[in-house]
Amino acid sequence: MIKNLKEKLYPYKQFIVSLFHYPKLQWRGTDYDDYWRHRKLTAQTPLNSFQKKRADLAIRYLEKNTSVLDLGGGNGRVLLYINNTKSLAKMTVADISEEALKMAEENGIQAMRVDISKQETLKDIPSVDYIFMFEILEHIPNSEEMLEWALDKAKKGVFFSVPNTGFLFHRLRLLFGRFPLQWRLRPSEHLRFWTAKDMRWWLNEMGIKNYKLCTYEGIHLLNRLWPGLFGQGLFIYIPKNN
Repeated sequence: MIKNLKEKLYPYKQFIVSLFHYPKLQWRGTDYDDYWRHRKLTAQTPLNSFQKKRADLAIRYLEKNTSVLDLGGGNGRVLLYINNTKSLAKMTVADISEEALKMAEENGIQAMRVDISKQETLKDIPSVDYIFMFEILEHIPNSEEMLEWALDKAKKGVFFSVPNTGFLFHRLRLLFGRFPLQWRLRPSEHLRFWTAKDMRWWLNEMGIKNYKLCTYEGIHLLNRLWPGLFGQGLFIYIPKNN
């Protein structure tokens, strides 16, 4: 019982620590392969709670026997998890990290090397039923163009997620004089920031009216009562109008 209580309270302990903590800054010679090595990820690393929740949300809308491209999907574990339920017809991971792509291939997933900061590297990606862009758009300056590209390539819909900068502990961190902490190696990892209200405004400005938006993770129960404040991540599904 004590062990279970500690596990439940651990995320809240991390929230409190995050109000004042800074990760060790690694600003020399880092790249995305270093990122995978730094986190000690392997082809068999299980999904963390955020990845699992995003996958479970996507499963609500996906049909069986469809093709899915996971852009920035790393080792492909999200696709494998979804495949257990939806029996996907084709699974593809596109990522910049050679380390991650090797892991995806170990998992029996088609792997493509792309640099999402350079749109020309995306031109050879074929159309698929669905495209995932989980924790991608906040890393690039041209998020509008990337989302437009995904909506053009996807036949049935696009799923994406970004951190919720309106999350309570990000607001409190600002109150204590520190910028919201959403990076692992260096602050330059994230270039764009959204709250739930910002996301709705942004999608509306892009002419996207038909979408599903919800928050996930964060503070249990309260994230249902006031999702924009107590939800830690934003999950969006944009179905294509056929």
